[in-house]
Amino acid sequence: MTAPVKLVLLALALGADPRAQLEALKARKAAEEAATRALQQREGSLLSAVDTAERAWIEADASAREAEADRVGAERRLARARAEEAAAQSALAGLQGELGPRLRARARLGRLSELRLLAASTSLGDLIKRRFLWERVVEHDLALLGEAQQALDARERARGARERETARVSALARQARVRREEAAALRDEHHTLLGAIRNALSLHERAAAEAAAQERQLAEFVAALPPAASGALLPTGFPLLRGKLPRPVAGTIEVGFGRVVNPRFNTVTVQKGIDIRASAGTQVRAVAPGMVAHAGWFKGYGNLVIVDHGDGYHTLVAHLGSMSTAMGEEVQAGTLLGTVGDTGSLKGAYLYFEVRERGRPVDPQAWLRP
Repeated sequence: MTAPVKLVLLALALGADPRAQLEALKARKAAEEAATRALQQREGSLLSAVDTAERAWIEADASAREAEADRVGAERRLARARAEEAAAQSALAGLQGELGPRLRARARLGRLSELRLLAASTSLGDLIKRRFLWERVVEHDLALLGEAQQALDARERARGARERETARVSALARQARVRREEAAALRDEHHTLLGAIRNALSLHERAAAEAAAQERQLAEFVAALPPAASGALLPTGFPLLRGKLPRPVAGTIEVGFGRVVNPRFNTVTVQKGIDIRASAGTQVRAVAPGMVAHAGWFKGYGNLVIVDHGDGYHTLVAHLGSMSTAMGEEVQAGTLLGTVGDTGSLKGAYLYFEVRERGRPVDPQAWLRP
């Protein structure tokens, strides 16, 4: 008996919906197959596979959020269209209520009603008065008819707008649902890739080797950063802040600087910074004044912000979920740089923090206040 059949029988025994179980198995199987295809490309980079999967998921998620925002906007427009239609219908009903008795009375009087009214005059003055009042009645009725026609036109326009918005909401809801499903499938593929790396020794070692190579590329990138633009004044005195810097994020230092032994696989890696465990979405702030030298994606580090503090010192914060700054922007101590995330991370949501002195990484904990 195959494993899927056993799972279905177990689901039946527990009273679960077997169709839901089968759909879950299919989704899991599809994600695992996609992960296997990516991992089987041995000539390619493992970090590149993870990076590609994550960026595809992020783009799909952003697209899904955009579609959802469009749907919400259409829902608001639909609500306004319904309110306008109801107001137009109410105005038309009020005019119909006022016109109805007058038109019925006119019908009872017949087509010769004006002649009968004038013929009943007792004098020339009475005739003129009756003629004047009759004209005012006719003008008022015509005005009411004109308003009723305008109200009818307004109601029809509002009804048309409401029908168009209803169709648009339905289309956008379908689009949002499809994009959410696409994003969920890509997210599952990405998480399956990460799970494979965390659980397989060979993949773990390969990812660690690639991460070391990527760290060298980061060192070269920091060393090659251009100087501040002409006229920009970088702060001085950063060396005096040793042991006084605030933490960039509220959290627990989980992995320190230097040689690190993995407790599961007993592999050794060298950390050029520290890992600060914090919840996704926690605010990340600049530790000292400076200028943003880089704010963007860097393979292996996800969303990365580098701040130039002058005197040859830089701080780096990586794996950000979002970035709130741009290259060339001046920042002060406490300026919001972004939020904690897991972009480019093999460890989940946390903040990676480095301090570099003339391109050389130094222990950040020596710079942070106790």
